[in-house]
Amino acid sequence: MRLFAKPRARRARFALLAAAALACAVASPARGAAPCVSGDENCPQVVKMAPGATTVTATGSVTGEKPDFYMTFVAKAGQRLTLHVVGGNLKTGPGVPITFPDGGGGGGVFLDQPFVLPQTGAYVVLFHANTMSEGPFGRFRATFEIR
Repeated sequence: MRLFAKPRARRARFALLAAAALACAVASPARGAAPCVSGDENCPQVVKMAPGATTVTATGSVTGEKPDFYMTFVAKAGQRLTLHVVGGNLKTGPGVPITFPDGGGGGGVFLDQPFVLPQTGAYVVLFHANTMSEGPFGRFRATFEIR
């Protein structure tokens, strides 16, 4: 019997090592894969309110290399979003672009004016540097009021 125990043990160890290697390969990002950078289109900054709150302020920045900054929030259909932005010299007309939970666009959210959210789910707001003005880059604060 001992003659067969060693090959079985080797196969078991090999299977265990192969499973561990596969788990590491799946859990690790591929070489050369770009890390998730908050504010990028594929990794929008999450804006989350405290329980019971109706407003939250988040910060972002736009640069020459990164003129777009994305934020995402979750809301229910029928709620009203009022967006207020300070700094960063952002392009806000005709409204700040918003993407609905179903992936469709809603035109733009005009600053300091209530916008009725038509769907339940995660929305994405795009803040874009106003590259046609002086000093278009920098940090900004966006206050989301959702009622």
